Amino acid sequence: MKRRAVIIGVSSFALLGGCLSDDEIDARGDIEIVIDDSAVDLSEDRYQAEHAENHSIDFHLHGGSDEWYMEGEERVTFAEAIDLLPYFAFATDDGDHVLEHDGATYDEGDASTEIAFIVNGDGVEPTEYALRDGDEMRLEVTTDD
Repeated sequence: MKRRAVIIGVSSFALLGGCLSDDEIDARGDIEIVIDDSAVDLSEDRYQAEHAENHSIDFHLHGGSDEWYMEGEERVTFAEAIDLLPYFAFATDDGDHVLEHDGATYDEGDASTEIAFIVNGDGVEPTEYALRDGDEMRLEVTTDD
């Protein structure tokens, strides 16, 4: 899968705190990712922008929490947001959503896999839904394994 990311240097960490121009987006919300009834601990250092080798200012986590931050010039979709998180990748293959996390691949094309994308309690099409300030994101992956 092709990853899109913006690599920032140490001098750019001020941007993580919300130092943005009037033309840029400054949004945040909650995120939860659950794989086979087990929540991914997104507060772990490896998912946090301060510690990740490959992260994006467009969508990121920081401050040791699982709250998401979106800063940049354009809103990202749910799918783009997941793809920008360290240790995650998202793609669409023949209309099926495909998620990679820590070397495991979850493909909706497999009859034993279901992936649900939920914002504020409602299911959304992840490639079309652009995130808004205050959105509560939930990604649920269920397999028969």
